[in-house]
Amino acid sequence: MNSLIRFSMKNVAAVFIIVAMLFGGGIYASTGLKIDNMPDVSIPYVMVTAQYAAPPQDVVEQVTKPIEKKLSGMERIKSISSTSSDQTASILIRFEEGVDTDRKKADIESLIQEIAFPSGVERPRVSTFGVASIPSYYLAVYGKEGVTQSQLEEHFTKTIKPGFQALRGLDHMDVIGDRSTHLSIGLLPDRLRSYGLTPAQVSEAVRNALTSGPAGTVELEGNTLLARMNNGLTSVKQLEEIAVQSPQGDTIRLTELGKITEISESKFIARLDDQPAIGILLYKANGANAVEFSTGADRLMSKWESELTGVTFKKVYNYADEVKQSIGGLVREGLVGALLASLMILVFLRNMRMTLIVLISIPLSVLIALLLMKWMDISLNIMTLGGMFIAIGRVVDDSIVVIENIYAKLYRAEERNESVIALATKEVANAITSSTLTTVGVFAPIGMISGAAGQLFRPFAITLACALMASLLVALTVIPMLAKLLVLKQANVKGHDAGEHKPSRITTGYRKLLVWSLNHRIKTLFISILLFIVTMVALVPQLAFTLMPEGTPPRQFFFTIKLPYENSLKATDNVMKEMEAELRAAKDAQNKPLFTFIETLVGYAGDPNAMPYMAQIYTEVNEEANVEQVRREYKAKLEAYIPAGSELDTRTLVGDSSAAPDFVYVLSGEDAVQLREAAAIIKQEMIKFPELSEIKDSLSEASSEVVIDVDPRKARQFGLTPAIVQGTLQTWLFQDKIGEYRYQEGLLSTVVETEKGLSGDLSAVGQIQLRTPTQETISVADIATIKRVKSPASIKRDNQKQVINVTAKLNGQNKGGISAQVAASLDLIQLPDGVGRSVSGISADIGDSFGQLFIAMAAAVFVVYLIMVLTFGNATAPFAIMFSLPFAAIGGVLGLIVTNESINITSLIGFMMLIGIVVTNAIVYIDKAQQLREAGQDVRSALIEAGISRLRPIIMTAGATIMALLPLAFGFGHGTLISRGLAVVVIGGLTVSTLLTLVVVPIMYDMIARRKRKKNQFLDQQGNGAAPLTEGKETSS
Repeated sequence: MNSLIRFSMKNVAAVFIIVAMLFGGGIYASTGLKIDNMPDVSIPYVMVTAQYAAPPQDVVEQVTKPIEKKLSGMERIKSISSTSSDQTASILIRFEEGVDTDRKKADIESLIQEIAFPSGVERPRVSTFGVASIPSYYLAVYGKEGVTQSQLEEHFTKTIKPGFQALRGLDHMDVIGDRSTHLSIGLLPDRLRSYGLTPAQVSEAVRNALTSGPAGTVELEGNTLLARMNNGLTSVKQLEEIAVQSPQGDTIRLTELGKITEISESKFIARLDDQPAIGILLYKANGANAVEFSTGADRLMSKWESELTGVTFKKVYNYADEVKQSIGGLVREGLVGALLASLMILVFLRNMRMTLIVLISIPLSVLIALLLMKWMDISLNIMTLGGMFIAIGRVVDDSIVVIENIYAKLYRAEERNESVIALATKEVANAITSSTLTTVGVFAPIGMISGAAGQLFRPFAITLACALMASLLVALTVIPMLAKLLVLKQANVKGHDAGEHKPSRITTGYRKLLVWSLNHRIKTLFISILLFIVTMVALVPQLAFTLMPEGTPPRQFFFTIKLPYENSLKATDNVMKEMEAELRAAKDAQNKPLFTFIETLVGYAGDPNAMPYMAQIYTEVNEEANVEQVRREYKAKLEAYIPAGSELDTRTLVGDSSAAPDFVYVLSGEDAVQLREAAAIIKQEMIKFPELSEIKDSLSEASSEVVIDVDPRKARQFGLTPAIVQGTLQTWLFQDKIGEYRYQEGLLSTVVETEKGLSGDLSAVGQIQLRTPTQETISVADIATIKRVKSPASIKRDNQKQVINVTAKLNGQNKGGISAQVAASLDLIQLPDGVGRSVSGISADIGDSFGQLFIAMAAAVFVVYLIMVLTFGNATAPFAIMFSLPFAAIGGVLGLIVTNESINITSLIGFMMLIGIVVTNAIVYIDKAQQLREAGQDVRSALIEAGISRLRPIIMTAGATIMALLPLAFGFGHGTLISRGLAVVVIGGLTVSTLLTLVVVPIMYDMIARRKRKKNQFLDQQGNGAAPLTEGKETSS
């Protein structure tokens, strides 16, 4: 430290050059930082999805279980959970923290390739989770009047889609509403039966006719040429002439068996304000700059709107707008905080030069932090900016202590010279180094926090630590150098003299309070401890417990509608049209449209695989409307349009978990009957809690399926097996994709399928013909019974055991408390043998995150104590200083009560920050007292003089921190949402702890010193040779 101080004093020009370089480097780094709303969060999950046209039970047996079994042996897996529903299997693999999910994804893809799936299972899709799992840009493209859907799709296919795919920073895109074309060979069941044919025989004939490919080599004129055979089919007319042989040996033309149609259709339906549209969701890649990505997309759309006649784009949601709004709001609040802190310092110092010297530490510390962020590849987001602006009040602390001591020394010095400044800086160097290291050390345990919370707050901690360490460097180098230039030759220390000669009322009052407290130690401690107990016992239970703070909801949101599983795309679309009409008719109090736009995506639910029974309606309320009120009102109105067994939820486009269940009680076991019984018991108990709503279990959703029960005895009589029957049924009931056909200068996929003659009546299934080994033709109804039954819509499994999730919404702000209360009650209920239980949802998330934070806080306390022991060289002074911590909690809790904030992750980080911040004042105090004792003063005199001497800088540093945080605590922008609870806790805790620290810490120090003196006196009396403790330097502990 001394070498740094000496260097800055002797090399003014070099320090100026270094400062200029840091300013320039910081400004340059700030322009190159990635900008995002939140830090990149890499979640250690991998998802496997597979499509199989089968009901849930068959999906479980044929797809889900083989995948689970194959993957269960992978290393570092924490859990495997799966959901098997109609035609879809979803398997979620959770790995341990720190696993390279991209590598695990590749391993999973290799393992899945080894599984022998039944025919009809499409290749499973493997994906990871992260920023690229959430759309960054929602938009719709539609045509103006005079533009046909075909023209719009042509523009989209040839220009828009390739343009977006080449967009820098794009991970992938989802398209909803674009149509694809294929040839359908629709076979008529009656015609097939009349000729004794099956769809499989027709498919084979068409497949043979469409065959093209290499035919070998030909020697020609001394050269070997490859030979290729073309099928010669170039028109639908030629396809219709394909010959099919009947079992009787007759040749039948394909046109006699059905109809060939060119079908252009989409697996989704998209509309914008009742006009056909194409919905586009752009997913930003991890690490991409959100603002640059958005700007690139905007530039492309502006270009296309001018070049493509009649094509218009509608921006539904742009993530970058939220980023700009959040960052802008946070910057605005941070700058206001810096201004308030500056005014606070000016009021106390009453000297413009002193104030300017102190304030230089703010921009310099921030720019150094930005430079380090660039080097560490940390993005500029609301977490890192929040850390930086929260540090603003703290970065001036070291400079205030240094400049205040320099002024005090200069005032008393008989001769003003550089050595006085160097001595004054050296005198407080230990104290400010210790206080800064303790504040920084608090954040070291954040590295212990795993999961998304750890990844979220790690950049925050790193940024804040960088700013604080930079402020220490500035205080020890730049501040004494500027004091030499601006203060040393100043004739009159204006504003400071009066304070030296005539103690202020505050100083006089504090002296009286301190003397009284030291004379009434027990009484003062009793009052302080009583305040702490009352706060913990009476006030903490009144606080709500949530995972993250909730802010003002954005005006854009969407409805997710889930109809009964058997609903077709067309049936779902009809319901959506009725809902759209309801929304279009909505007016506000001024008779203006309540919703600015309405975009409907039918068959889409956030997944590229079509779900005909699901839909989403995106919309935005006008600026005068109350968003929450409108969401609740129109959720209730739209529910009137959906049949029983349907679901309707509403949520904001990004960062809203309101549609997910708050409370999940998980029942697991091998016996499905016992699980159903247990679920019924749990639901019956949950109904008793008025705080719970929308109580249901994962088996309460049911779908219809057609079951064909083959009678084994009858099948054997005809020489048939279930496998033969199933194979024949599949040819009648499935599409047979037989390949691609070159048509009109393009390739069209071709499918063979039966026309809708099998719909509407189960008897049509019974009339399907089966051919026996003796070439006899019988009907399915001859050997099987056909019925329609209800079955679970989905089957859930955790770690290869079936589970039932009993879910509910929690009504009220205190979701953590309600969830814990419900879980404790349910855990007392006796369940059938073999049924396990666990809790997930908000309660589990809060328990996990809070538990890690409490452990990190405990570790932070030990880190702070260790740093102080190393700095002071003994354990006594740090032990006395640690008594300032409990009283910080009093202020933090009071701050939350007054502002109606909840206990959440951000407020807990605030309590964690207090551990490092509140001890800094005590360190400055006790360090001065130690110096006075070393100079020969007794303990009581040293404590009183140190208190008077350090009162001003302590109040100034605490006040500057509080003033800097006020805009963040009471700001209402989205950017301040994360910082608000943290700022409230720090303001409250610092206010109360500063008042109590100035009294309680000296009392504890005095009591410990007295105890040590008595102990040493006792040992001296025992004749062990120990010298009695003098009132001078304290012996090491």
